[in-house]
Amino acid sequence: MKFDQLFIAGIDTYLPAPVSVRQAVADGRYDAKEAAETELESVLVADDQAALDMAVYAARGALARSGVDAAAIQLILHASVYFQGLDLYGIASYLHHAAVGDHSALALEVKAASNGALYSLELAAAYLAASPGCPAALVTTADNFSTPLFDRWRATPGMVMADGASAIVLTRQGGFARVLSLATVSDPALEFVHRGRAPFSPTPAPIDLRLRRTDPPPDLPREDVLRRFRAGLRTAVERALHDAHAELAGIAHFTLPHVGRAHLEREYVQELGIPGSATTWRFGQRTGHVGAGDQIIGLSLLMDAGALNPGDRCMLIGVGMGFTWSCAVIEIQDRLSPRPSPLFA
Repeated sequence: MKFDQLFIAGIDTYLPAPVSVRQAVADGRYDAKEAAETELESVLVADDQAALDMAVYAARGALARSGVDAAAIQLILHASVYFQGLDLYGIASYLHHAAVGDHSALALEVKAASNGALYSLELAAAYLAASPGCPAALVTTADNFSTPLFDRWRATPGMVMADGASAIVLTRQGGFARVLSLATVSDPALEFVHRGRAPFSPTPAPIDLRLRRTDPPPDLPREDVLRRFRAGLRTAVERALHDAHAELAGIAHFTLPHVGRAHLEREYVQELGIPGSATTWRFGQRTGHVGAGDQIIGLSLLMDAGALNPGDRCMLIGVGMGFTWSCAVIEIQDRLSPRPSPLFA
C-alpha cells in the first residue's frame, strides 16, 4: 500500500526499569544456556503497573510532541498481546478518555500478537486515506507480563517477554517522518505453531508456549513450514519496498522485533541480508521483547538518541503469531529534540 500524504507527527514510549539478565540467571529464573544464546543484558519489568496506565502515559507524550490538537484524533487503536488490567471492559474507551479527551471518536483494540503495532498503523493509514473528516489517528501498544500465569523468562524460546508501552500519532498534515508504504502478508496455515494439540478451554490457564510446540499437520511438511516463514517475511519486505520505490540497500535503519541475538541473526539479518549494525539490536538487547510495541519503541529510541537524520529511510518489520508479517518504509523529514534515556546512557 503506497501513501502520498501520511506522516508521523508524534511518538513516545513508557519504558519501566530494567532487570538484569545476569541476576535472573543467578537467581535461577532464567536458563544460563539460553541467556548465552539470546545475549540479552536486561529486560524491562513493570511489576504491578497496569499495561493500560503505561499506554496512557505514552499516548499523552506522543500527542504533546506531535503538536496535534487532541480533538483532531478521530481514530484510536490500541494493540496488545496480554492482559490489560481489567477483563470484560472497554479498554480502548478508557484510553480514549484518559489520554485524548471526551469528544466522539472510533476507539478499538487490535489483537495481532507481536505484529499489533504495524497492523494498527496499516489500519489507521487506510482509515485516514478513506476518511476526509479524520485528520489524525493515535496508535498505542502496551503489555505487562508480570503474572503467575506467564513466566516471562521461560515461556517463549529465543526471547524474553518485556513490559512497556508506545504511542504514535499519524496525520495527513505533516510530521517528522513520512510513511511511504505499508505491506502485510498472512499465512493462516501456520496458526498451529502456537496452538499445539491441547483443546480450547473456557477459562484461562498458565501459558507456556514451549509446551504447545508440536509437529506440523500431515499435509504440511516441516520444510514447507520453514519455506512459508521465509516467504511471508520476504514478500512483505518486497511489497513495501516496491510501493515505496525504494531499495533494501537504501534503508539506513531497521527496527525489528526485540528477540534474542541468535533468533535475530538467523531470521532477519541473514535471511534479508542486512547489516546487523543497522538494526535496533542495541536497544532490544536491553529491553527484551515488549509485546506488540517493539517497532514503535525502536523508532522512538533511534529518534531520542539523535540517530535519525532528514532523508534517512527506515524499515519497520513486525511478525505475529497466526502468522502475519508486516513491513513499513518511512522517510525522516525532521529531527525531534533528542531525549537521552538512562537505559542507554
